[in-house]
Amino acid sequence: MKPLPAPHLPGNAEAERFDNAVRKMFSVSKEDLLKAEEKWKRARARKKLVKKPS
Repeated sequence: MKPLPAPHLPGNAEAERFDNAVRKMFSVSKEDLLKAEEKWKRARARKKLVKKPS
């Protein structure tokens, strides 16, 4: 089975393309980050409520 070709990334040199790929992979919008943090806080609070009465 032949793997898929790499996606096109802007850049003139291999290092520049690699840098652009890493930035693209790790860039996350602030809204997404805040949503995930709020979800984590709700889950943590729910766990505390479950443990507290016992």
